Amino acid sequence: MKFYYCLTFSLLIFITSCKNPNEKLNSVETKDQVENQITPVIKAHQLHKERKIGKAMFYLENSESMFGYVNGYEYVNVVSGLAYKNKFSEQNTEREFYFVNGGDNLKINYIGDNASDLNDKLNLESYRCGDITKSNLNSMFQIALSKAKQDTISILISDGIYDIGKPQAPMKALLTEGNETKEKFINRLSEGDLQTIIIKLNSHFDGKYFPVTGGSRTISQNRPYYVWIFGDTELLNEYFSDEYIESLKGFSNIARFLKLSELDVPYQATPHSKIGDFRFDKRNKNKLVSVKTDRSGQGFYFTFAADFSSLPFSDSYLTSIDNYICNNSNFTIKAVSKIGNLKLHGLGFSPTHLITVGTDRNPLCKLNVSLQYNIPNWIEESNINDESNIIGDTFHTFGFKFLTNAISEAYQYKNNESNIVTFKFELIK
Repeated sequence: MKFYYCLTFSLLIFITSCKNPNEKLNSVETKDQVENQITPVIKAHQLHKERKIGKAMFYLENSESMFGYVNGYEYVNVVSGLAYKNKFSEQNTEREFYFVNGGDNLKINYIGDNASDLNDKLNLESYRCGDITKSNLNSMFQIALSKAKQDTISILISDGIYDIGKPQAPMKALLTEGNETKEKFINRLSEGDLQTIIIKLNSHFDGKYFPVTGGSRTISQNRPYYVWIFGDTELLNEYFSDEYIESLKGFSNIARFLKLSELDVPYQATPHSKIGDFRFDKRNKNKLVSVKTDRSGQGFYFTFAADFSSLPFSDSYLTSIDNYICNNSNFTIKAVSKIGNLKLHGLGFSPTHLITVGTDRNPLCKLNVSLQYNIPNWIEESNINDESNIIGDTFHTFGFKFLTNAISEAYQYKNNESNIVTFKFELIK
């Protein structure tokens, strides 16, 4: 039997090697020099091949606790929609579908390699295979994680409930399961890049709910379930944007865990909307010299441009000043906005956003501005420790926090960093 427990999602962490494309070109260059600079770039662009998902592996938990969802329209709609994802169809992406359940001896039942094969099995009769009395979630994670390598991604669809039987100390049992989950993720992260997307969705549930205290309760109401997507960061960013995920029927929330690697977020200070005065260093435009506060007492503010196109976060997240922090307490974030139609000259990249920072105190310092990964509120809000009021509860999941804490702690352990990206500037006299 299983139970839910909602976890605190720690940070999804992102360190970045921020490019500084601020080297000033010589004022006089020959035609040959210019051609020598441009030609390699063109050749590299011509040789670049768009990366594609080679195979998508689908694992559908089919223990008895999932039967209630099969009677719900939203769940069936999402599972079928993921299988028939437009980009998969367009690119003729190879797909494989499996039912998965059971305890220590995990039962994996092959459904087929065509989305129509899966559609034919989205019914209770087909779900009654393998060992429907148990669901070893950690073993499900292990098989899904092991398949998510190179151009192969894996998708696990489950209610997210650890099957711990009937323990006398359920919280201790949950902690043990969570530690095992963390180990499996750390082992996989040690092998290379891996992004994990957790999607919380809601569907009508008409069936039996199995509380940790034993027995079952027949309910007919909406209940949350979860989709985990594992794979290469670049591929998941391309195929599973926030916009696409939010369009899924019954969508509730999303969280992304990322292993930090060679992410490139170009940035550069600009003269746009400045208050006070400064000049750019000849060699480094992120080094501001002759910095002076405004004569009328408005302080000192400057704006820098950044290219966030490689980050898999929604625009609402990127433009919220609450998600940024300055290492110098004198400075604050004044505004973050999309660049729109504004034209900025002298940049070696195409910016997507503008960030304005400033102070009404002494501005001279080495300033770091960081985009943080803040814990999504829905993680904490989804958590309950008591299933006695599960009838009528359409939002909470018992035990979920042990699961998601384990995942976030694994990423935190491998990344050793709490910021998605840090922008560094030097402000001197």
